[in-house]
Amino acid sequence: MKQESARRVPAEKAATPTEIAAAIEALAAADFVRLRQYARRRIQHLGPKAVEKVGDDLLQTALCDLLQDTRRWDKTKVGFMGFLFGAMKSISSNWAKSYLPEEDPVLEADLRKRDADGKEFTPLDAHRAGQPNAEQQLSDRQTLLEIDNLFKDDQEAQMVLTAWQEGYDPAGVRELWDLSQNAYNTIVRRIRRTLDASDIKPDGDRGGAYVQ
Repeated sequence: MKQESARRVPAEKAATPTEIAAAIEALAAADFVRLRQYARRRIQHLGPKAVEKVGDDLLQTALCDLLQDTRRWDKTKVGFMGFLFGAMKSISSNWAKSYLPEEDPVLEADLRKRDADGKEFTPLDAHRAGQPNAEQQLSDRQTLLEIDNLFKDDQEAQMVLTAWQEGYDPAGVRELWDLSQNAYNTIVRRIRRTLDASDIKPDGDRGGAYVQ
């Protein structure tokens, strides 16, 4: 039995198989570059929780979920690219939540890499140095959930917020989502107004810093 999402798109609003096939066919080479770039960033963000999955696995899962009706696309609310980005974010987040380190052990030695100068390091080094305590981690998760709920009906704001969380700078956000400078600034101002009207404040006032 398929698990129904709280935000599952009703069948009457979901794109038809014919519309989905047409949307996939219409994807340009540049679109696939952007999708794969984002998928790689999400996998990198997961770290060991990715359990040997790569970016193409994430993109393939998003497309399969759509074709198998596990996820539905309401094309009246979001474009096809926006849907796929959102699906990949959701899927990778679910992978992270379902990760069980006792079942999928990862040796620290397996994570060791070399930087441009040939110096060996592991991502765990930086993680240990700046790891927040349990109380801060809980607070961060609660804040992200509150922000996600605040913008649940604003797909453009979700797109920009997602890119910020992935570490994209303003130019990177605009390139990722194919936004003009004016469109980007308009979305950021809308995010700031919504946050200012709530009790939630962006970490480091990032929204203001990113109006460039």
